[in-house]
Amino acid sequence: MKKFLSLALALAMLLTSVSALAEGIGGLPDKWWEAADLQPSETFYVEGGMTVTAMGVHFNQYPTEFDGCYYFPSIEKLTGMHFDIDWRTDSDYGTQVATTLANGIENLPDMIHPGGGYSQSVLANEGAIIALDDYLDLIPNIVEAVGEDRMSNWRAADGHIYTIPTIVNVPGSQTMAIRKDWLDALGMDMPTTWEEWKAYWYAVRDNDMNGNGDKSDEIPLVLEMGATGERCLHQLLNAFGIKASNDAQFCVLDDGTYTLVYEHPRYREFLTEVQQLYADGIIDPEFVTRYLAEVYPTMSGNLAGSEFIWAEQQAVHTETLNASGDEDALYLSCAPITGPYGDQWIQMRQGLTPNWCITVKAEQEGKVENILKFWNWQFSEEGRRLYNYGLEGYTYDIVDGVEVLRYDVVKNGFNDYRTLGMEYEPFGGDWQNNAFMQCVFSGKTVDDLTIPRKSFYDGLNENGVNAGHYYAMPPTLETDAYVEYHGELMTGGNGVCTLRDQCIAGQLTVDEFFAKYEALKDRGLQDVIDEGNEAYQLIK
Repeated sequence: MKKFLSLALALAMLLTSVSALAEGIGGLPDKWWEAADLQPSETFYVEGGMTVTAMGVHFNQYPTEFDGCYYFPSIEKLTGMHFDIDWRTDSDYGTQVATTLANGIENLPDMIHPGGGYSQSVLANEGAIIALDDYLDLIPNIVEAVGEDRMSNWRAADGHIYTIPTIVNVPGSQTMAIRKDWLDALGMDMPTTWEEWKAYWYAVRDNDMNGNGDKSDEIPLVLEMGATGERCLHQLLNAFGIKASNDAQFCVLDDGTYTLVYEHPRYREFLTEVQQLYADGIIDPEFVTRYLAEVYPTMSGNLAGSEFIWAEQQAVHTETLNASGDEDALYLSCAPITGPYGDQWIQMRQGLTPNWCITVKAEQEGKVENILKFWNWQFSEEGRRLYNYGLEGYTYDIVDGVEVLRYDVVKNGFNDYRTLGMEYEPFGGDWQNNAFMQCVFSGKTVDDLTIPRKSFYDGLNENGVNAGHYYAMPPTLETDAYVEYHGELMTGGNGVCTLRDQCIAGQLTVDEFFAKYEALKDRGLQDVIDEGNEAYQLIK
């Protein structure tokens, strides 16, 4: 904390000494990077240049045009590498990958992003990508950045390494948020036990907390379904001591066995309790179908009593309500839900995400070595600075040996920062906590932050409300059985997630759920469990 406060003070000093940048995004003129005197890197440069083709998934407000931001032209000047990326959206990406594979190896790009059901293991089985195990000596910066603690998340289920990862070195990401103004109106303190959480939820249900005359529109606990409906109950699982994977389907038992969450000794009790909460109108009635984008309107619409959300969003929607006239509204980051046994857990940010796979076409054309050397440069000090901060003298300055982003770049938080192309996450790199927190602070010191923004910081800060409650999520291992049966037996119409939802909604008893779950094991779900545990013990 002291280190960051000193950075914040340095930032405040910088703001008084640096003249305002020109008007435009981040205060910069059009194509501002062309004025920068960028020279070839002394650590990696391809004489004569090299073009690398790729197909990946684009998201957030990053530029999609290569001439629309500083990042890719700067990479080319510094390293000689030109990237020609076919950006796609996440929707229907699996069909797009399938089409690409059907066109033959000779038509593959040099790099491809796994996704849409085409995991790195599937792409490897298709013969489309290469393993990187024998090339690790070319990427020591990446190996160091991953570290031993994240190595199991880098490896695929077969024990091999196939991807260039993206790393986010910020421990927090999501947090529980609660309507502090509603707590105050009810005369309640911040809940610290399971019974106190339930008392708050029932009070939200029974009172017209938003004052619109309708007692039935408040949702005591809003839940996000996730991409396929798997992870909608994540924070409630954690409250029962079930430390689940990111998709809320796998856990590691006390004896080290990797298995499905339904095998956890507390799952029956969890299911029984959640079924009652649903019957009582506490749990979001649309928990099965509410995507993240549909959680946000419940918050800005003055309907949500509590939710598990990206830490920034509790600030964003507080500010939205305040601006619309509800000046007392306050979503506050709070410690995780405390379960009936005192468990209080929240998943640590995964930190490492598999990003690019190198294809066999790149290997056939002799590009692998330079591609990997580039990525090693990307994780070097020079590459990290370009990725996190942009160009010195334009978007950041060095103050007392520390990179400080200019005010016009971060005054709108992450918005202009990403629109300029910094931390270009779809492409990937190593995002540093220093840059992240400067965006959170929007060019201010801690003491200058508004209450919602302090709450945002509190939900992320390693010493904030979630301190001591983080756990490292077990991976979701895409074994052969998982790939084969996932759609049918887990997320399909008669899969275990559907059975779980039917049970919570009261359409099945808890005993009926487990009887049907056991029947799924005979159809292949036991193979998912067994192969998953075998793979986990291998990569662990």
